[in-house]
Amino acid sequence: MTKLIQIGIAEDHLLTRQGLISLLKEFEGINVMFDVANGRELLDTLKKSVPDIILLDIEMPVMNGREVFEKIKVKYPKLKIIIISMHFKDSYIIEFVKKGASSFLNKNSSIEKIVDALFSVHEHGFYYDNTVAMIMAKSIASNCIPPSEDILALTDITSREIEIIRLICLNKSNKEIAESLSISVRTVEGHRLHIMKKTNCKNALELTTFAIQNNFVSVS
Repeated sequence: MTKLIQIGIAEDHLLTRQGLISLLKEFEGINVMFDVANGRELLDTLKKSVPDIILLDIEMPVMNGREVFEKIKVKYPKLKIIIISMHFKDSYIIEFVKKGASSFLNKNSSIEKIVDALFSVHEHGFYYDNTVAMIMAKSIASNCIPPSEDILALTDITSREIEIIRLICLNKSNKEIAESLSISVRTVEGHRLHIMKKTNCKNALELTTFAIQNNFVSVS
């Protein structure tokens, strides 16, 4: 039997919270461990039980989503967080992706999309729909912060591969990358294959997420 995905919900509106719980009960493979109304309740509950994924609203009383998100990332770094908010704005999305959010969903999303996000985050570590992916891509700047020594040591990524990662994140084709770096397309393809293996990414979107969260590219 497949292990259930254990989730927690932090949402201050009771009807919204209850409605989400009721809808999620219709899907196999998901179990709502707990639901809370604010960030303080969430931190208190996590002392007793830690789920696989948290569905987290940004605007909550007592302690809001931004504050509790930062505390969770310090105390429970492996806990995956899906932001679900009415504040579906570029600035919010980029902020939370940079901080390590596994997904950012509009609160008006269908229950099917939320479920897809839960399964994708549980299996792959992230879920970004086309809208969020486009916002991330448009916000990437060419100027970059040097990646940390830790991530370079962990992934064994070379300086040439960093150049190629940045160009991939700028949505450049293999041909454009080859022309930019004065190398052959076949060489770019080889580098790209090695990059995907080293970063454990399966596509350009995963690589873009990896690059943003590890400061291989900067976002505005």
